[in-house]
Amino acid sequence: MNITYKLFSYIYPIALTITSGAGILILVENLEAGAYDVNQDSIGLPIGVTLVIFLTLTLTHLLQIFLLCRGHANFFAGLLMKISSCLIATVSLVILVDRIVYWSIPNHAIIAILYGVTAVTFVAFQMQTFAQWK
Repeated sequence: MNITYKLFSYIYPIALTITSGAGILILVENLEAGAYDVNQDSIGLPIGVTLVIFLTLTLTHLLQIFLLCRGHANFFAGLLMKISSCLIATVSLVILVDRIVYWSIPNHAIIAILYGVTAVTFVAFQMQTFAQWK
């Protein structure tokens, strides 16, 4: 495996962890600063969704790495593994873009920017992944 591929396979989960943790901290700080109306929904919903998104993206990342490591058996099995890996990457990218759009509101722009940085590292990881397929 290429050293750049290994580097990005570690950088993406680290960026995802930092983004999720910072997002939760920003939500808690906004709650303490009074940015949310007391009569609105619980702050636990966005925090819970952030944790579920973090777990989902982490598991899809690990599954993609697992599929790509096992995809060298024969041509047909390798092709199925690569197709599955592409589908997983597409779902992960859609989730990241959704989070960027969702958090693009004034009090949460930092969260959107962090998800944007995470999406860029994800795309860099996918480019390295596709380079490994030659």
